[in-house]
Amino acid sequence: MKRYQGRFIGISIVIIFITVWNFIFYTVLNNPINWTVDIIYTILILLVGAWVGGYYDQNLINLANLKESEERYKKLSDEMRMVLENIGDVVFHSDSKGYFLYLNPAWEKFTGYTLKESLYMNGLHFLPLEDRHDIIKKVRKAIRDKAEHARFEFAYRKKQGGRFWGEVQMKFYYDQYGELEGTIGTISDVTERIYAKEELIEMNENLAVQSQKLSIAGQLAAGIAHEVRNPLTAINGFLQLIKKDQKENHQYLDIIFSEIKRIELVLSELLILAKPQAITFKEKNVIEILHQVVTLLETNAILYNVAIHKQFQDEQIHIRCDENQLKQVFINLIKNAIEAMPHGGNIYISAKTKNGFAELSFRDDGVGMNKMTLKKLGEPFYTTKDKGTGLGLTVCLRILKDHHGSINVESEEGIGTDFQIALPLTESRKGQTRRIRMITNR
Repeated sequence: MKRYQGRFIGISIVIIFITVWNFIFYTVLNNPINWTVDIIYTILILLVGAWVGGYYDQNLINLANLKESEERYKKLSDEMRMVLENIGDVVFHSDSKGYFLYLNPAWEKFTGYTLKESLYMNGLHFLPLEDRHDIIKKVRKAIRDKAEHARFEFAYRKKQGGRFWGEVQMKFYYDQYGELEGTIGTISDVTERIYAKEELIEMNENLAVQSQKLSIAGQLAAGIAHEVRNPLTAINGFLQLIKKDQKENHQYLDIIFSEIKRIELVLSELLILAKPQAITFKEKNVIEILHQVVTLLETNAILYNVAIHKQFQDEQIHIRCDENQLKQVFINLIKNAIEAMPHGGNIYISAKTKNGFAELSFRDDGVGMNKMTLKKLGEPFYTTKDKGTGLGLTVCLRILKDHHGSINVESEEGIGTDFQIALPLTESRKGQTRRIRMITNR
């Protein structure tokens, strides 16, 4: 009904006007009735009244639509403002000279500067002095190339000292003559990513240094082992003869033989580390190898009150390997786990396939390792055992490198240690090589 309110009012006013007019013209003034003129005149007046009423109705509709649009715009504006005020990234708007015209509250969280301190300040003011020249150069090049979008990584100063790294996604907008009018964009805090990247580079550099040290140590070890082993054999033989004739010195001779065997053990492991080994790769079921190793060490584990639990996804996981060398790796890891639990505990051995690799895990409930021990893990001659040589894990790393595998170690003091090995499956990694990597995480 409201939609036709103007028309209804207009026609009603016309009818009242015509009625009053006819009464005065014909009744009061007593004029003769001319029906043709009267009807035409009445129709014209009604049409004019209807048109004026329709015009009025249309204006009312336009006003209602305008009011609704204003409400929608206000609601949208409020929602946009709420999003901008609560979004985690910085949103900015600057003029052609780089002065901030708008900043959302995330800027205060990132930099410590208030919006009042920062608005209408040049963005360069918040960058380190030593970086400004390089940043200006990059931005000017983007403007010179008439780029619409650009991405930069800047280090921003914090009010309380220090800095954070921001990834800036910037959009340039130009006038009709191609002159820069301003920019809008976002700044994301990527400090953790930058530091993680730097740590990864540092870790890779350390690994390269460790690899070089290991190579040098291997060459040195080979020379030492060959030079010492021959006279050691002669000494061992003569001591055997003395032992037969000098029965009263058995106690001292036993100690001498024990130490000679220890020297032989160290030299043997040095030779394994230094001397290129003849490796025969064959397709083997790694689950079968694990069963054999567990059977071999289960008796020893029982003596230490240690239970070994096997959790295998499949009984057939085939890889290309040298079976004896791989057994040596598994034996070393299980022995280490047993020795890490002097009061007994559990060892969990699991195996599964993922992304073309056989993933093996050797987890124990032992004493675990601290961060310092984890960092030194795998270094030649570094050991936490009283009678250890510090070469067992180094030899394991060498073997895994030859098998194009990787090892990851996770440990926490009082919780236990988990050695995770990845070896390429037969179908997916034939003939490929992969640099060994060792990652230690707490």
